[in-house]
Amino acid sequence: MSWLFSILFSSVFLFTIVLSIPVAFDVGGRDSGLVYSLSLFIYYLVYSAVRIVIPTQSRMRWTVSNLLRLSQWIIIPSLLIWALGKFAVDAGSTSWVERTVGGIFQSKSRSWTEWLFGRDGVLETVMLGSWENTLRYAGPVFQLLEGFCTLLVIQAAGQITRWLVNRGRSDTWV
Repeated sequence: MSWLFSILFSSVFLFTIVLSIPVAFDVGGRDSGLVYSLSLFIYYLVYSAVRIVIPTQSRMRWTVSNLLRLSQWIIIPSLLIWALGKFAVDAGSTSWVERTVGGIFQSKSRSWTEWLFGRDGVLETVMLGSWENTLRYAGPVFQLLEGFCTLLVIQAAGQITRWLVNRGRSDTWV
């Protein structure tokens, strides 16, 4: 019975992730969607690193891993709300390069920390620009991987069909 709940909760969770990223882009704009997807990437990078680095039999791994796993239900909506609240205004038609160069030479900030870490600061602009370029240029790689996975699914379906036909009672499963 627990496998049924596991499948149900995993499906709901996957559905939430798959729908929340387009919502962030559509409702909040480009910057909001980029920040949300980057924050999800960093969260799952940390979660995966914890599971890889800490030994399997460690009590600390069990505690931290379960804490991160269970906090996903709170972290993901919180990250979406944060991204939509802080970055909802789209930057317009300017590219991240224009904003970076323009922000360096026409700084409206009062201090160097605000210029570096503040709203539309250098760190934010470089991080979002780098993430945008990573996603843009990784598109062909994603398409190749999608095609490869489709071939694997077709091959697995053919092997299952061959096994069902060749096991002797091929008409029982129809």
